[in-house]
Amino acid sequence: MLKYLLLIFIASGYIIAQTGSVKGNIIGDGEALPGVNVFVVGTTLGGVSDDEGNYRINRIPVGQHRIRFSTVGYETRFFNIIIEKDRVLELNTEMELKSIEIDVVEVIDKGIQDQNDTRVSLIDLEPMDVRELPGAVTDVFRSLQALPGVLAPNDFSSQLIVRGSGPDQNLIIMDDVEVFNPYRLYGVISMFNPDAIADINLITGGFPANYGDRLSAVLDVTNREGPTDIGMKGNLNASIVAANLVLEGRNPGGIPGSWLINSRRTYYDLIIEPFVKNSGLVEDDVAFPNFYDIQGKFVFGPFDGHKFLFNGVYSQDAVNLVSISERENPDSIGIVDDSQNDLLSFAWHYAPNKKLLNKFIVSWYRNKGDSDFDSEFLDPSLNEADFEDIAPDTLAPYLVGFGFDSNFEFRKYSIDNKLAYVWGKNNILEFGAGMDFMQTTINFDFELDPEIRAFLESNTNIRATFNDLQDVRDYSRYRAYFNNNFAIGNKLFLQPGLRYDYYNILGKGYFAPRVSLSYAIDNLTTIRGTWGLYYQSPGYEKLRDRQAFIDFAPEFTTKLEAEKATHYVLSFERFFTEHWKLKLEGYYKKFDDLIVQDVVTGTGYLTLPVAGRDPKLISGWSLPVRVQQDSITQIPVNNSNGDAYGFELFLEKRNIAGTRLNGWISYALAETERFEDDRTLPFRFDQRHTLNVVMNYKLNSWLDVGVRFQYGSGFPITEAVGIKPRIILADLDGDNEPETPVIMTRSTLSNPNSQEVVYDIDFGGIDNRFASRRPDYHRLDIRFSAAADYWDLDWTFYLDIINVYNRANVIGYDYYITEDLRLERDQNTMFPILPTLGFIVKF
Repeated sequence: MLKYLLLIFIASGYIIAQTGSVKGNIIGDGEALPGVNVFVVGTTLGGVSDDEGNYRINRIPVGQHRIRFSTVGYETRFFNIIIEKDRVLELNTEMELKSIEIDVVEVIDKGIQDQNDTRVSLIDLEPMDVRELPGAVTDVFRSLQALPGVLAPNDFSSQLIVRGSGPDQNLIIMDDVEVFNPYRLYGVISMFNPDAIADINLITGGFPANYGDRLSAVLDVTNREGPTDIGMKGNLNASIVAANLVLEGRNPGGIPGSWLINSRRTYYDLIIEPFVKNSGLVEDDVAFPNFYDIQGKFVFGPFDGHKFLFNGVYSQDAVNLVSISERENPDSIGIVDDSQNDLLSFAWHYAPNKKLLNKFIVSWYRNKGDSDFDSEFLDPSLNEADFEDIAPDTLAPYLVGFGFDSNFEFRKYSIDNKLAYVWGKNNILEFGAGMDFMQTTINFDFELDPEIRAFLESNTNIRATFNDLQDVRDYSRYRAYFNNNFAIGNKLFLQPGLRYDYYNILGKGYFAPRVSLSYAIDNLTTIRGTWGLYYQSPGYEKLRDRQAFIDFAPEFTTKLEAEKATHYVLSFERFFTEHWKLKLEGYYKKFDDLIVQDVVTGTGYLTLPVAGRDPKLISGWSLPVRVQQDSITQIPVNNSNGDAYGFELFLEKRNIAGTRLNGWISYALAETERFEDDRTLPFRFDQRHTLNVVMNYKLNSWLDVGVRFQYGSGFPITEAVGIKPRIILADLDGDNEPETPVIMTRSTLSNPNSQEVVYDIDFGGIDNRFASRRPDYHRLDIRFSAAADYWDLDWTFYLDIINVYNRANVIGYDYYITEDLRLERDQNTMFPILPTLGFIVKF
């Protein structure tokens, strides 16, 4: 035994001895360059150059290796080296300056954030991940919802819920232009085309001073430029519900630059609509929802450091829906809706040398829509199943009407100038200024039957008001900022920043200081932290994401303050190998001066049961009396605050050439609360536990399979607690002024003179608001992708299956009252199992 142990010891000593070293000196712009990250690719070995630009890495196994040199403001360099036993290889290198991009501290290599980069909570999503993620329907927003800290309200929405904030608190930018309501098909998908995107950066908290007027997060998307080495090429991505065409190439006539045009369209109206019409499911005047858009990017230059870029977007969503008279259910609906989302921008980039870049951007953006909605539906207290076999023309006593006409238009004219300058050896100074001129028009006219208005107004937990809203407002926003990223030694990097915003709609300005830092524990381990103040102005352009009706007339906004948030974020990142990365983050957000609808003391009505009488009849109840209750208005007030805090884990197996398996596991533990009127409430999108598992595996040279599993604990909901008689105001004295509270009765089909009481669902008082939760959410999606080569073209055929095991995830409940006055409910669910076939071809 001793002999074998001795042999093992000798062999292990021999193996350990098979190492060597590499050292050298690094210069940049003619001077020694400290703070350069030097990394042996595929290992955990690396180092950082000292103040004289010297570096040394020891104990490198003998053999061939690839070494990488990277630092902010310089081109990343790679070298192939051969390490010999007990030898020191000397490798000196000169780093070349590169033209920096404003607003972006470079991310070196896919999935690797440089240690000089002080930004926390950065998610850099690859467009390829968007195209291939199972269940994401090649949508940018739905792909982001698979990452830590990002949620979706439900399966039908692509809105982003980020770390305890609403969708209206996210800043969305495309090619340096802020956009509102960036959705298609009424929120089902986003406006961004993954086949035309170069970069997708989401910062879920603690974003730097060049971003503002939002409290939560920033999504900064850059569309790619066309190629300059070919006259034209393209690709087509088509499925059974939509198509996406991209054409691109270099400019004709020898003009430097390129062009790219892409267009998307759904075929619900071309494929599904004829099918259901031929089946007799709908009548001929029904049109299914559809959208189409065209986007283009045209680049001219560079010309002696000058580059000119033109961007354009034209999009339209439409639906025209009318219910048939021979329908089986009692509800009827009529919708005519058109909306547009259009953008034009011009950018002039000027880089006289590799240390300075200036961007000047002028843009015009418009979001508009017209809607005409008319409906009759079964009284919300009744069960639809009991009325399916009754002829529609006999249902009048049981139907209530709800309708509205609306139009809105938001126009934004913007001017921005942004400058970035590299000074010293590892320092970047950024500053800029800009202004927006807003023209907003909003017009909502509601038509509600007294019965449905009584139902809504008697339940104070239904936080909505349906009074008409008309307003036209013009206002402006002005901003200026600076950031300075600089090194303190070789391991510590600091970025202080300051932003100033002036909001014309409030007549007030706000300073927002921010600071972030990054510390390189070693070449593979980084700690980052940030603190900052953030402000958000009110405006009609934010209301669609907020889904609330608020009146921003001057008599109300002059009394408001901007909403405020304070961010604290701490991040730990570690590369175990070139393939595996772990990221841990903790955050705390404090919200102040949140704008909510004012709650005033209004009038409600109360009736009590009469002992010994039948509660089904009006004689079983006392005469209604007036009582005080909360009443929701459209008046905005700063009457809410809150906090959000949590911990996130992200373990990634990176997608590197030659690997067959890649993906990630993310888990978030979070809690979000709001404080209103001395009450503590969970935020409506408070999800305590969220898990995402994404894995892609290359089965062979032509077949890939991807899976995605999602789990989330349930969102808060307000459940019904019982039933109560419906009380309406009646005109008993004939003066055409309904002012006397009476219990509503309904004539039945068998007895028109019946005094049967109409009951409402009772959602309880304010203490019952968000006191319950939906069932837990979980779903498995799978995608198969097969590559092929036909007619000298590259093809990919795919099958994407959403909700493989057909989980019935609950979105809400329909409550109804039975004949014996019991409260029952039916659940409404999200996506069932949903397969999609499609193909991608490049030409």
